[in-house]
Amino acid sequence: DYNQYPTALCEMACKYITEKKPVLTAICFDNPDHVGHADGHDTPAYYAKLKELDGYVGQILDAIKAAGIYDNSIIIVTADHGGINKGHGGKTMREMETPFIITGKNVKKGGAFDESMMQFDCASTVASIFGLEQPQVWIGRPMMQVFE
Repeated sequence: DYNQYPTALCEMACKYITEKKPVLTAICFDNPDHVGHADGHDTPAYYAKLKELDGYVGQILDAIKAAGIYDNSIIIVTADHGGINKGHGGKTMREMETPFIITGKNVKKGGAFDESMMQFDCASTVASIFGLEQPQVWIGRPMMQVFE
């Protein structure tokens, strides 16, 4: 049942963050994918799951603050794909377009950008944040326009 695990994931993530104060952490809630396939994307069940997960994101942000690392953190919230009805994988914008929400140290506040962005640009952006050289085979572009 896809409804039983996000609370445990949130609790583990918060514990890990407050105890370890990590430099890089990925927390992946797969619940929207399960709800999208079971009940459909753009349905009341899908939006109810997003609302639930929003509460967990709030708890994770509180843990980052409690760990004393919030002021030096960059937080990215994104997804791996969109969807139509109970599926995805096509070439429509509703399937390919994903959110890219970023906040934190040196990130411009309250902005949006008009440039196109694909999911593989997230890895490129994270690599750039850490000052890492992007491997030649990557096709992603860092979204540096979001920074001050």
